[in-house]
Amino acid sequence: MQSTNIHITDDMLCKYLAGNATVFEKQQIDEWVKYSENLEKFYAALVRWEQQNPQFIPDVEEALQSHFTRIQENNAPVTQSRTFFKPFQWLAAASVVAALGFTAWFKQDTILYKTYRTTFGQTSSFRLDDGSQVTLNANSSLRVPRFGFGDHTREVFLQGEGAFSVVHTATHQPFIVKTNRKFEVLVLGTEFTVFSRERGAKVVLNKGKVQLRYRQGATPKEVTMKPGDLVMIDPQNQLKQTVIREPEKYVAWKEHRFVFDETPLYDITHLFLENFGVKVRIENQELSSWTVSGSFTAQNASELLETLSEAANLRYRREGNEIIIYSETNL
Repeated sequence: MQSTNIHITDDMLCKYLAGNATVFEKQQIDEWVKYSENLEKFYAALVRWEQQNPQFIPDVEEALQSHFTRIQENNAPVTQSRTFFKPFQWLAAASVVAALGFTAWFKQDTILYKTYRTTFGQTSSFRLDDGSQVTLNANSSLRVPRFGFGDHTREVFLQGEGAFSVVHTATHQPFIVKTNRKFEVLVLGTEFTVFSRERGAKVVLNKGKVQLRYRQGATPKEVTMKPGDLVMIDPQNQLKQTVIREPEKYVAWKEHRFVFDETPLYDITHLFLENFGVKVRIENQELSSWTVSGSFTAQNASELLETLSEAANLRYRREGNEIIIYSETNL
């Protein structure tokens, strides 16, 4: 959606957020904020206003309902945003801000951070404000500070899997990848991959040098990694460090390639669930320990399933929401 010609000043936004705007000014701002290029300006105004006018909101639910109704009655169009909320929700929230204040409806981390997110089967590449490049694997998210990134902080928050190419700054500011598990990766300039999901975590270093900080119980620990190092962390936060010959194969997913090296079939079922949201079950325990080796290109779960089945001489059938894998020799 292209930008509107409506000119919105800081004074108008302050009046709007304080609930003092005229009906015409409210209509102008409601229209102006629908455009994606204006959302960052609106966010900045919200932060400034909230810092100057801390609010307490006694009853958000009633206000939300009335303002959602108003926006929906006006048929506000929906466009995509890089955050969790679609624009009509933004407009409703903005109206709540104007009437009652901001803090209790929008959590502070929602306004202070923007979130990049991928769905099942999707990968996405983008450049951060400091020049660092990030590629997210499927079913992953990265939360980045909306203000001052590269100037005051370079901390990001990863859920899922991401590949990072981090630039060095003139001030030698560290880049820190935090996770929802008990570890974080600290770097100055490097290329690495971080995997952080429920079944465990791993960090692969391609270039440069990183420091992995983690906890075992209440004890903080750290490990320095060199290029070619693979660190795996189990659900109990036990760490295993090894050296691998081809670290680049751990980012093959950026090209929709899946590289297996004597990978148990059971582990591959986790990949289907994590990357595609597809539940795969192996028919018997013996088959779970079968290993698969090779590089397979697939754009979706069906392509990968077909390729694996042919390469490993396996068969599969669908039962409800599950895919059952079994051996052809059992027919």
